[in-house]
Amino acid sequence: MDRLAMGWQGQVLKYSAFLDKRNFLAPVPDNEAPRQDVREEKAVAPAGKAMIVGVSSRRSIGFGIAEHLADHGWNTVVTTRRKDKFMHISQRHEVRELDYQGSFDDLDDLNDVTGLVYCIAKSNVTTTKGLLGTSRDEFLQTMSDSCYSYIAVIDEALKRNPNIKSIVGLSFLGGEKVIPGYDAIGVAKAALEQTNRILACELGDRGIRANIVSAGSLRTPASRVLPDFSKVHSILSRRSFLRRPVTTEEIAGSVEFLLSDASGGMTGEVIYVNGGLNHSMML
Repeated sequence: MDRLAMGWQGQVLKYSAFLDKRNFLAPVPDNEAPRQDVREEKAVAPAGKAMIVGVSSRRSIGFGIAEHLADHGWNTVVTTRRKDKFMHISQRHEVRELDYQGSFDDLDDLNDVTGLVYCIAKSNVTTTKGLLGTSRDEFLQTMSDSCYSYIAVIDEALKRNPNIKSIVGLSFLGGEKVIPGYDAIGVAKAALEQTNRILACELGDRGIRANIVSAGSLRTPASRVLPDFSKVHSILSRRSFLRRPVTTEEIAGSVEFLLSDASGGMTGEVIYVNGGLNHSMML
């Protein structure tokens, strides 16, 4: 073993001498002049126009995504059920009214939208008794609001907006793992992710991509209705590989990537932005 080690060390020394002889290992002078960028400056066109569906308030993840996209050159449209109340907090975004199962007429003239972000998630389940304590009507309404609405919104949007090329839906690890309190919404999220895969297949020959971002636990108006959310949020954050909660900005950055041409070959995927929590065995 000693002879082998000496032979290996000798090879390393020879290779280092080879690199040094050709100046590969020479230190870079501190006063080296920076390279000149000879590219011509050109006017930067908007990255695209994105419609973020299901923005409830300034504290919602949808609003954070809209803000991020606007900061990075996107024209943005947000849809909400309370257009009048929302107008005063979103001057930089075009605001349209959309209430699932209601009218989609306010979207009629948005034929220049290139990306759709789906942020609808709600449940009328108020019980803390889990799935066995959930009534049939509560369960079906949750599935309708948090899964079928994805199909309905995409269908109505594509009828009005022929230029949509990328769709991104939001999910959560509760659709794959058992997260206390997530119960019926977890079932709806599991259905949402499979729905996305089927839609990606159906829309692929039209050049339309559909992907899901499975976001980490965030303190939003929707999440706080879950039983013991603060406790669950703290536990999930500590057990992620990053040992912290993810930020809205981190999730929004992944959404932007999926909307852009940089992800042009990706569709039907679930992208996890949860600090590695989906790989943890400590749930």
